Amino acid sequence: KSIRCTEIMRLVQDLDQRFRGLLCFSAREAAWLATQGFDDLLVAYPTMEPVDLAAVAESPARIVLMIDEPAHIDALVAAARRFSVSFDVAIDVDMSSRFPAVHFGVRRSPIDTPQQALELARHIENSEGKVRLVGVMGYEAQIAGLQDDVPGKRIKSAMIRRMKRRSIAEIHKRRQSVITALRAAGHDLEFVNGGGTGSLESTAADPCVTEAAAG
Repeated sequence: KSIRCTEIMRLVQDLDQRFRGLLCFSAREAAWLATQGFDDLLVAYPTMEPVDLAAVAESPARIVLMIDEPAHIDALVAAARRFSVSFDVAIDVDMSSRFPAVHFGVRRSPIDTPQQALELARHIENSEGKVRLVGVMGYEAQIAGLQDDVPGKRIKSAMIRRMKRRSIAEIHKRRQSVITALRAAGHDLEFVNGGGTGSLESTAADPCVTEAAAG
């Protein structure tokens, strides 16, 4: 979602068959990219804007939307009925870690436990087929985006590296527990998206992740 040039997107995807799909900044951007010949589109942030949902509903491409609360599902159900379509969605699971006196990461999503994910999934099940759960995303912002080798900040950098190591172990375990719970409840997840450019190595080491985002 950080690359804004379609020619660079095409160049990257042509480099290797492993580079597939686009993580999009907004629903309308995803719908526009579909008109440029791209498919396999995942929107990184939830939206309830009618114009956004209309753009996705009217797009011939498959666009997966992000959710993290029941209100998002309700908005999608209303739009699905209005346009006589159904929407594919992914649950955004918070990947920050909580250490004593420190919230290590960004407060990206209210979903951070298997129980919360299951409750949201049950809300999807009550949508009468208007919304379908196909994936999960867990972005480790504190691993991907936080510098840990800052010149002149040797002690602080060492502390951040230590917290990163603890966080990686904790979030891998928690992400796996969320995925296990959802699949045990009968949800056939097509993908588990994780990572960022700065955390590709640790994200790829998580066996439950099927794709990593970079840009």
